[in-house]
Amino acid sequence: MAIGFRFLGFAAALTALGASATLTGCTSGDDDDDSSANAAGTASSAGTTASAGTSNGAGSAAGGSSSGGGATGAGTVCASPVVVKADAPGIADFDNYDGATELSMWNFPLGGDKASSVLAGPFGYGDRENNAPETFEMAEGNDSKYSLRIADTMAEKFGGGEGLWLSACLDATALHGISFWVRGNTPKGESVMTLSMGETTPSTPAKAGDKTGSCKGDAMTCIGPKFTFPVTDAWTEVKVAWADFNPGDAAGGGVTPDGRNITQVQFGVELNWVPDDAGVYAPVPAPYELAVDSLSFY
Repeated sequence: MAIGFRFLGFAAALTALGASATLTGCTSGDDDDDSSANAAGTASSAGTTASAGTSNGAGSAAGGSSSGGGATGAGTVCASPVVVKADAPGIADFDNYDGATELSMWNFPLGGDKASSVLAGPFGYGDRENNAPETFEMAEGNDSKYSLRIADTMAEKFGGGEGLWLSACLDATALHGISFWVRGNTPKGESVMTLSMGETTPSTPAKAGDKTGSCKGDAMTCIGPKFTFPVTDAWTEVKVAWADFNPGDAAGGGVTPDGRNITQVQFGVELNWVPDDAGVYAPVPAPYELAVDSLSFY
């Protein structure tokens, strides 16, 4: 019997259908007592949504895609990757946030290194007006001043997500993977991290000024590698080796990450999707919260 789908209010242009990655990385709890997805909108028959955005350099994002600022303009996104050195693996700890700048306008040197040639900045997307999350803010971090946090008191369409755009393509092949700290409360008890790469960026720009990659497809067929991890209300460290990612898809060709050609990191929160009597899947409204801190290669 054919399975139908119902898509509610998904204004984001970039959608992708993909299975979630299997949890194979390592997580550890935080013993410190002081610690307190392409644009969503596509459901699989299992009721999941994909969460991977695209980046055109510095700027803000709605619906999982970022653009503006920094390294904008047409061109090949990974024509000149910037090598991440093993002795300087930092991505973001957020503690250099000034407490006042609108997040969509804020950026910082990669890893907080002012000598870095790469800028990074946060973006968020969700169910609310203009595909924004209800709450997109800096909040108390893991034994730190700030973490990047999204939340919604009742998401109804697909969920939401947050992440970091990068002003340059990164070559992190000298390192083993990505680590971060996370806490929150999500409908599935998990979140999905997606890596955008040059290999999963369409070779035909979706709009004028977009950078291009090598994927001979579009946002539906160019899908970044993913990793699914549990989310609890306690700060937990997650370490994801390159081999732990579920491979991405470059319009029919598998993309296995090894640290090369990274253009964006994103964290998605998905609603549960359930079928009605006619077999049509629809999202189950639910609240969510997700805070991420201390991102680094390792």
